[in-house]
Amino acid sequence: MKFTVSTTDKARIKILLLALTLLVVIMTYTGILNYMTYADNYKKSLVTTYSVAGNELVRKIEYALYYGKSLENFYGMSDTLKELKEIVKEVEQVNIISPDGEILYDLNGFATNKTLPEELLKTAFFQQGMINDKCSYQSFAGKHYIFLKIFGPDAKAIAALEMVFPKELFQNSIDKNQKELVVYLGGVVLIAFSLLYLLLLKTNLLTTDSKVNRKRIFITFIAVLSSVQLLYCGLNYHLFKKAYVNLALQSKGFVEITVAQNIEKVYRMGISLENVDGVEEYLENIKAGLPLIESIDVIKPGRGAAEVVLDPANSLEVAQVRASISSAYIERLMFKILLDMITVLVISFLFMIELTLLATILMRRTSSQGEQELFKPPLLHASELIRGLIFTVNICVFMSITFVPIVMQKLDQPLLGLPRDVVLGLPISAEMLGGILAILVAGLLIDKKGWRKIFYTGAVLIAVGNLFSGLSSSAILFIFSRTLAGLGIGFILMALRSLAVSLPERNIAIAEFSAGSIAGLNCGAVIGGMLADRIGYQPVFCLSAAMVLFSCVYVNRLMAGLEIGCRVTSEISAWHKFINFISDRSVQVFLLLIFAPFFIAGTFLDYYFPLFAKGHGLSQGDISRAFLLNGLCIIYLGPVLTKFVTHFGDKKGIVASLCVCACALAAFTLWGTIPAAIVTVILLGIAESFGVAMQTSYFLNLKTVKNLEISKAIAYFSVMVNASRMVGPIIFGFTLALDLRMGMGLIAGILFILLIIFMLIPHRYHEQSQ
Repeated sequence: MKFTVSTTDKARIKILLLALTLLVVIMTYTGILNYMTYADNYKKSLVTTYSVAGNELVRKIEYALYYGKSLENFYGMSDTLKELKEIVKEVEQVNIISPDGEILYDLNGFATNKTLPEELLKTAFFQQGMINDKCSYQSFAGKHYIFLKIFGPDAKAIAALEMVFPKELFQNSIDKNQKELVVYLGGVVLIAFSLLYLLLLKTNLLTTDSKVNRKRIFITFIAVLSSVQLLYCGLNYHLFKKAYVNLALQSKGFVEITVAQNIEKVYRMGISLENVDGVEEYLENIKAGLPLIESIDVIKPGRGAAEVVLDPANSLEVAQVRASISSAYIERLMFKILLDMITVLVISFLFMIELTLLATILMRRTSSQGEQELFKPPLLHASELIRGLIFTVNICVFMSITFVPIVMQKLDQPLLGLPRDVVLGLPISAEMLGGILAILVAGLLIDKKGWRKIFYTGAVLIAVGNLFSGLSSSAILFIFSRTLAGLGIGFILMALRSLAVSLPERNIAIAEFSAGSIAGLNCGAVIGGMLADRIGYQPVFCLSAAMVLFSCVYVNRLMAGLEIGCRVTSEISAWHKFINFISDRSVQVFLLLIFAPFFIAGTFLDYYFPLFAKGHGLSQGDISRAFLLNGLCIIYLGPVLTKFVTHFGDKKGIVASLCVCACALAAFTLWGTIPAAIVTVILLGIAESFGVAMQTSYFLNLKTVKNLEISKAIAYFSVMVNASRMVGPIIFGFTLALDLRMGMGLIAGILFILLIIFMLIPHRYHEQSQ
C-alpha cells in the first residue's frame, strides 16, 4: 500500500517541527543557564562549608608558628593534619604547600620530591578561583581542591593548606538535579507537542490553498511557546529552591558536628566551657564564612534537636550546638535564578519573534508563486530576509559588547603613557577605527565586487578578530584583535545597509533592518554576558567566532540573486562629490553640533557603564540586563516616539534626542550611583529610539547627500557614526581621569551648549532638499 502526504499535511509537519525546534533550543538554553548557576553556587557553598574545619586547622598551625615553630621543621604536622581527616572524613588528602608549589607535608608527615601539578599553581597562589580573600577552589583531573592561606608571624602568607576531595562528593547532588532538569524538559516538550498538534488540526493556520497564514502562525507560536516556557521556568525554580534548602541542611549539620567536636576537645583537656574566653568570637568567625548559616549558638542541654556535646570524662551531656539556616540568603540565591529566568524569557520572546518571522517567510517563499508579478523572484521577501540575517549576525557581533573594556582592565598594561581610563577605551576605539577603514574600502569595492563578497570578507574578519580576542594575552594584541573585528563589522554593515536602501520598498527594508539589528544586539549582549559569568570571557569570544560563519551559509542559501540597485546622480566626479559633501555648511553644522555629540554620549553604555558596574559588584549578567533595558526602550518606544516626534519635523526631533542624552549624563553626574547609572542607560535608550531615525532622515535629505550614490551615502553616514564612537571612549577617558562627576558633568554641559548653538544658528545652515 502506498501512502501519500498532502501539501497541507506537509506544511503542518514543517510548522510543528519548527515550533518544537525553537522550543527545545530556548528551553535547553534556559535549563543550562539555571543549572550552571546552581552548580556554581552549590560548589562554592560546599567549599565554604568544608573550609570551616580547614580554617580551624590553619589557626592551630598559625598559633604554633607565632610561638616559634618553623614551617620547614614542623614536627607533629602529620598528627595535626590527621585531626582534620578525623573531622572531615570525606577528605582524601591534606597537604601543606609552599609558595613555590612544593608539597612540604602530607598525612604521612614530611613529603619529599612532591610538587603540585602546574595546572593548580595559580589557584594555590590565590591568583584564580577565589572564593574569598583566604580561600580558593579548583576542579582538576576528577578531584576537587580547596586551598586556604596560612599566615606567618609577620601577617604575610607563607603557605597554603590543600584539601583534596573525590569527584562524587561535589558531583552526585548536581548530577541528580541535572537528570531532573532533563526529565522536566522532556515533559514540557511533550506538552507543547500535544498543544501544537491539536491547534494545527483544529485551527486554520493554513489558507485554503495551503499557503501559510503568517499572522495566525505567529500568534499561535508565541502563545504556546511562551506558556510552556513559563511552566518550565516554574519547575526550574521549584527544583533549585529544594536543592538549596537541602544544601543548607547539609551545611548546618556539618557545622554543628564540627563545633561540637571542637568543644569536646576543650572538655578533654579538663577545662569547662564557662572558663574559656572568646567562644562567641569563635562562633562569629565561623558564621562569617558561611552565608547559608544565619546563626550558631551553644546552648544548655535538653533544649530540643541539636548536636550534643559530651564531657569525655564522664560521658555526660554538657551542651548543645544549634545552627540555623539563613532563609534570606537562600532567597537571594533564588532571586538571582529568577532574574536569569526573566531575562531569558525576554530574550526567548525576541528569539521566537525573529525566528518565527523568518520561518514563515521561508515557508511562504517556497510555496508562493502568485506574488511574483510584483517582485522579481530574488526580491521576494528580501527585506524580511535582511532582517533575519542582521539578527543572526548581531547576536555574534554583540556577544562581547558588555565585557570588552573589562577584559582590557584585566590585562591592565600601561600603554604609551596614556591615562588608564583612556587605555581601557582603546579596544572600542580600535574597533570603530576598523569599521571606518572597512567602510571606506567597501565603499570603493562594493559596486565592483558585489555585496556578497564584501559580506563574506566581513564574516571571516569577525571570526578571526574574536578568536584572537579570546586568545589575547597582551593589551596590544587585544587592541589589534578588536581592530580586525571592527573591520569585519564595517564590511557587513556596509553590505547590508547598501542592500536595504536599494530595495524597491526602501522604508520597509530600513525598518526591518533596524528591528532585526536591535533584536540581535539585545540577544547577543544578554547571551554573551550570562555565558561569560559561567564559562568565562575567552570561551564566549571563541563561540562568537564560530557562530558568525553560519551567516555565510545563510547568505549563500537564501539570498542568491539579490544585488544593490543603482541610483542616477549628477555626472561630476566622485572626488568633487566628496569635496562638495565635506564643504557643505549644513553637513558641518549637523556633524559637529548634533551627530557626533549624540554618538559620543552613547559610548557611556559601551565603554564606561561596564567598568563602573563591575567596580560596584554587578555580575556580567546584571550588566547585560542593563543593556537589555536600553534595547527594549529602542525596540518598543522607537515606533511610538518616532511617529510622535515626526509631526514636529526632523530638526526639532534631533534637538529633542540630544537633549535627552544630555539629561541622561546629567542624572549620573548628580548622583553617581548604580541606580543613577541605570537611569542614564534607560534615557540613552529613549534618545536613540527616535534620535537615530530622525538624524538619518535629516542626513539623507541634505542637498549634497541627495547627489551621492546609495553606497557612497551609506558609507559617509557609517563613517560618521564610527568616527564619533571611536573618539567617544577617548573623550570619556580623558575627562573621567580628572574626576568622575566633574568629567561626566563637563560632557553633559558641553552637550547642552552645542544644543543651544545649533538652535540659534540661522536657518540657511540647516538647508535641505525638498
